[in-house]
Amino acid sequence: MMTKYHKGQFVKVKVTGIQPYGAFVETLDHVEGLIHISEVMNDYIHNLNVFLSVGQIVKAKVLDVSADGKLNLTLKENDYFRRQERKKEKKSVLDEINQEQTIGFESLRQKLPEWINKSDKY
Repeated sequence: MMTKYHKGQFVKVKVTGIQPYGAFVETLDHVEGLIHISEVMNDYIHNLNVFLSVGQIVKAKVLDVSADGKLNLTLKENDYFRRQERKKEKKSVLDEINQEQTIGFESLRQKLPEWINKSDKY
C-alpha cells in the first residue's frame, strides 16, 4: 500500500480510541495510526485519558510507516505536551506546605482533633 506519509513528517490526527497501551488515531484522509503511551511524553503516564480523549485532534510526528501503511506516531515534539511535562516537575513535600502555616509539633497538636473528626466521619 502506498502512502503519502513519511518518517519525520508532522500530521494532524484525530483520536479514535484509547487503550491502556496507547491511542488509536486517524488522519484527515483516513489513514490509521497508533501513538504508544511511551510516545506521549518522557514522563511516566499512568492514565492516558488524562492527556487524550476520543475525538481530540492533535499534531503528531511520524516515527515510522508500516508495510500496510499504518502510522507509528509520537507527541513528544508537540509543544503542548512538552509544557504539560514541565508542569509535572517533582516538588518536595515542603514546597507544597502553605508557608503561612507553622511547622512543628504545636501545629500537629492543634490539627489532631480536626483529623480525628474527619476520620470518624468516614
